[in-house]
Amino acid sequence: MRQPTSLASMMCAAALACALLGAAPAHGAAALPAGLSFAPAAQVTLRNGVIIASQPAADLPIVNAQIFIPAGLAQQPAGKAGIAAVTASLVLQTPVEGKTTLEQAVAATGGSISYTLDPLDTRYSLETRDADFARLLHDVRSALRQPDTSQLAAQRATALAGANALTSNPLETAYAMIREVRYHGTGFALPDQGSSITIASLSQSDVNAYVASYSRGSGTVVALEGAVNQAVEDAVTREFGDLPAATPAPAPTPNAVLRMRQVVARRSVASPWVAVAYEAPSQYSADFATMLVIEAMLGSGGDVHALNYASDEIAPQDFIGAYYQYEATPGSMIVFLGGESENLDQSVRDLETGIARLRGASLSSTLIAEAKKTALGDYYLSATRLDDLGWLLGRSAASPEGVAFENNVPQRILSVGAPDIQRVARRYLTKETIAIVLPQAEGQ
Repeated sequence: MRQPTSLASMMCAAALACALLGAAPAHGAAALPAGLSFAPAAQVTLRNGVIIASQPAADLPIVNAQIFIPAGLAQQPAGKAGIAAVTASLVLQTPVEGKTTLEQAVAATGGSISYTLDPLDTRYSLETRDADFARLLHDVRSALRQPDTSQLAAQRATALAGANALTSNPLETAYAMIREVRYHGTGFALPDQGSSITIASLSQSDVNAYVASYSRGSGTVVALEGAVNQAVEDAVTREFGDLPAATPAPAPTPNAVLRMRQVVARRSVASPWVAVAYEAPSQYSADFATMLVIEAMLGSGGDVHALNYASDEIAPQDFIGAYYQYEATPGSMIVFLGGESENLDQSVRDLETGIARLRGASLSSTLIAEAKKTALGDYYLSATRLDDLGWLLGRSAASPEGVAFENNVPQRILSVGAPDIQRVARRYLTKETIAIVLPQAEGQ
């Protein structure tokens, strides 16, 4: 479910959200259907801390590698927001075979290479035939080790253009305002691509320092999907086994949100938009599955990658619903409201009423059962492509439970009951941060 959901396709989820306004006592959960699980997976940890996870599929002719590098948006140095995006772009444009860039070398084989910026890491996705994998992985490792900083001016210009373009999108504007409040004190507080000030100040020495910060084994994860065999796994060991074992510095801790906040911006939009955010558990919390069910009750608007910079989708203007950012620490539950036909004051009141009911009222067994079905569907549909599967496998391998995590989450979703929902709602869904994007008046 990587594509953000529009108003027209949210009717079923919205019905769940409306049902929060009238409820009766809850009962037990259904059993997970037999055979509904991800394929068997394995993982090994190299002596330097690099984790290699594999989930072979004998019927596929290609290999997908998701390479998690421990340098994400939250780890960006203060005042250097945009360094993650610029460095990742430089990696793709680095010459690896003569004058051929990494991106061109992969494309010449019919494969693909891309990156996604996450709060705690930058993730590179390499997809290619197994016969080309070892050579192209070596190219990736070479580019990661020493990105071509001669392209810095061009990549800064690209990042700046992207930053300027996103300011016209009310959804992205509201999301940026929420992050500025909830993640103040970290690199995740500013938009993914940085600001005009921070982008302009980036230098070659900044890039080199950032590369040095992620060039270490602990925190590096390589997740393999598709035509995985011993030769493929050996290639990963060979390329990443020489990283130093040092543990990366922990990401800065955001300043705690201790009170309700409201922030307002004006943009050239036809009608107002609102984002209402609450604290939420991160992905490895014991409360993760319960919050996934709550997200379904609120009307899920898109998965955790719906708003990612440099992903292969762009958030549409009509995105509404709940967005659970669980890859950040702490997590955030954000509900987007807007549209020309929507009464925003009433929508915000309805949301607050629904969340109050989650915290304190009895919830019907039918409502909970439907929410759990939706949460299960969203979870499985978030990993339908090969790169999605690799993302989930890598995230699971990095968890305290290892690769078993991806099949444990559905079981936990089914075990959620009314007391869990009330407890989690009382713990997290309290202090609101409200971002309001208003139409810009003439002359402003």
